[in-house]
Amino acid sequence: MFPSMVVPAILQVRPELCLEKTEQREKVAASMPVEKSADRPGDRAFSDELALEKLYEQFRRPIHSYVYRLLGNVEDADDITQEVFIRACSAWDGLYERDHLSSWLYRIATNLCVDQLRRRKRISWWPLSRRSRQAENDDDVSDDASLLLADSGGIPEIAEREHIRLTLANMPEEYAAALVLHAAQGVPYQEIAAIMEISPNAAATRISRAKKMFMEQYKRLNKSNASVQERRK
Repeated sequence: MFPSMVVPAILQVRPELCLEKTEQREKVAASMPVEKSADRPGDRAFSDELALEKLYEQFRRPIHSYVYRLLGNVEDADDITQEVFIRACSAWDGLYERDHLSSWLYRIATNLCVDQLRRRKRISWWPLSRRSRQAENDDDVSDDASLLLADSGGIPEIAEREHIRLTLANMPEEYAAALVLHAAQGVPYQEIAAIMEISPNAAATRISRAKKMFMEQYKRLNKSNASVQERRK
């Protein structure tokens, strides 16, 4: 995986990305209520460097897990994840609404992944049964994950994994991303709506359609494969 100290290294090499504007921050902080939140990297009294380090440690694993599933290989996932936090670092100084940091980071990651997938003209799917690479908060995956996840104790057959990859390859990138966020990452509708900058109703509709697309394609591929195997007998 990418180096764990990538963000501190960025701060050292490119300190201009995250220079603190003391007077401006004091004015903003004075006008905003201080509120503890799981989505915040720490108290506003922390320095930018400490806040960014905490942000990185809190979100690097779920972001990497999400990107890995969409892009299908470790190298691309490492690169995109590092780019997510470089962009977060670059934008940090001007970011004053810090109560929804996970949505903000997922939005950056989603946009980068969609751009990458469109360049490829295909989706390469990572086997979702490998839960050892998931983040701590992936344990809250919803029941809908059964659409994509094999039993945590088993390894899916090669054919099954290929069917999943081919199924996702035929889905629009935004629908594949929404399905991963909801079924595999356990992200709720409201947050998916914020990530994709659509309404909650639109997010629910997109996920519903994505599930339908996935199941129809998956069943079609299974049927086709069964027919091929029957002819070979």
